[in-house]
Amino acid sequence: MGTNDSFFNNGLKNNDSSTITGDQIALLGSAISTFGDALQTLGGAISIEESRISDIQQQQELEKLQSQIDDLKKEQVKNNSQSNDVETLNKLLERIVKRLEKEDKEVD
Repeated sequence: MGTNDSFFNNGLKNNDSSTITGDQIALLGSAISTFGDALQTLGGAISIEESRISDIQQQQELEKLQSQIDDLKKEQVKNNSQSNDVETLNKLLERIVKRLEKEDKEVD
């Protein structure tokens, strides 16, 4: 703190020193402002990266859901195919039963 007191006291004693001190304060202010701008830019870059990561995760979730939907559709087609096979088998069994009934009536 002694250095600061000496720095400001010398500035009060000499007008030229106060101008230099003012210039130094302006330079320090500019440096702090530039540092603030850099932090703001860094914050913006981090925000963009977080958004990109979020978009990627959301896309992966959508792809996973689409895959599950596709699997369910395949299973549904398979079940429909099996259902058609069962219906065909039932029709054949009905025809066989009718023929057997007809033959049984003819035998009596």
